[in-house]
Amino acid sequence: MRGFWRHPALPIGVVLLVLGLGNWVASISKIAEYERRLREPMVSEPVVSLEAFKKLTPRTDATLLERLHRRFGEYGVDEARRDFYTVVQSGGRLLAVIGLLSIGVGLLQRWRHRRLLRGAGGPRLDSPTAPAGL
Repeated sequence: MRGFWRHPALPIGVVLLVLGLGNWVASISKIAEYERRLREPMVSEPVVSLEAFKKLTPRTDATLLERLHRRFGEYGVDEARRDFYTVVQSGGRLLAVIGLLSIGVGLLQRWRHRRLLRGAGGPRLDSPTAPAGL
């Protein structure tokens, strides 16, 4: 276990991988949920006749009710949440890839370190038993 912590790229890579995979997996269900909500038709309350209100004109009706009508190009809460989880998902993928790369670099460093340690235990170059070609 001591060798694991000697190369900091390994634990950092594991943390980034776990964090990235967690974000990626958690965002998949949320994106699906908000996509489903956006496809559902908007539930509207039954229209009440405004004839009982004598002072309302078509102009005041339009002015008062304008903000209640959904227009093309409006951006609602569901769209914003879906976009947020899309960013979380792509960020999770990025963190997972960086984590995998970091783990790879850490394993490569550990392998190189072990190889150097094994090489240090072998015959030395200045010893009389070393091959002459070196």
